[in-house]
Amino acid sequence: MDREEMEAYLVELDEALVHAFPGPDPVRVMVVGGAFLALTGIINRQTDDVDVIITDLAGTGEASLVYELTKSTRRFRRLVETIGKNHGFKGGKRMWFNDDCALFLQDMGPLPPVRLLRTYQKLHLYGPADPGYILACKLMAGRANKDYGDIAALRTRLGIHTRAQAQTLVDQFFPLREKQRFQELPKTLSDIFGDGE
Repeated sequence: MDREEMEAYLVELDEALVHAFPGPDPVRVMVVGGAFLALTGIINRQTDDVDVIITDLAGTGEASLVYELTKSTRRFRRLVETIGKNHGFKGGKRMWFNDDCALFLQDMGPLPPVRLLRTYQKLHLYGPADPGYILACKLMAGRANKDYGDIAALRTRLGIHTRAQAQTLVDQFFPLREKQRFQELPKTLSDIFGDGE
């Protein structure tokens, strides 16, 4: 989906959330990945989904659409899947708005400070205040080939020209070296920068 389609789907989701979760409390999510890059205009490209971390589900706190489902999170999943189905998405693509990345990111380290990106009636979208967090996430994910375009755009925007600068950035958000090694960060940095600086 492109940015325009994404924004239209988000409006639909917001309208569905208003009916499904009456009351004054919003649904707050932190947007990450390609959706963050598209919504902030850092890069203009298609994305398969909107990756989020649900930080507050209508006043009930953090929630997951994947693990330990509750009545509320099941309802949320059905809303997302229905919108996906109505737009012709098949299979797993129907979960076009998902938190599949949440457990990985929360395991890697604390979530960063955020800034408000969009406010709808019920849905409030936040993103990392520092887009360097997204670059650090993409480097830790170890998918240099898949994420090369995003990584290149973020490196340019953030002035990350050397392996040492990239390592310093990752250390800022994900300081545990054993997790960096487990995620094969040294290999990813070598793939991008070569073995030197």
